[in-house]
Amino acid sequence: MATRQLYQRTLQPEYRVLTAASAEEASALVRRETPRAIIVEPGPAGGREWTWLAARQHDPDLRGVPLILCTSQDERRHGLELGAAVYLTKPVLPADLLAAVHRLTHSDFAAGGAV
Repeated sequence: MATRQLYQRTLQPEYRVLTAASAEEASALVRRETPRAIIVEPGPAGGREWTWLAARQHDPDLRGVPLILCTSQDERRHGLELGAAVYLTKPVLPADLLAAVHRLTHSDFAAGGAV
């Protein structure tokens, strides 16, 4: 089972969860919907996801949405520099992910919509 499906199963009881298989699909989805948070699981440093995260900072449709990074990569500083509000190290416990989403969606970051 893909990690995004595990995250979806964790969050689905409380949130409408939308998933994307690629950075391009995620960008289109964020433009169509108004998510309250974005969860990204970036691969190795320098990969497409990290490039998307860097580009996200310059995109007015994306930069205002709180970002949660879930990764086994030791890139916390880099992730935070790219705008991550929360950096979770894998393995991500379901309770930790749910708490992070809840904290972001029930704070000043909340903008309405899906996660």
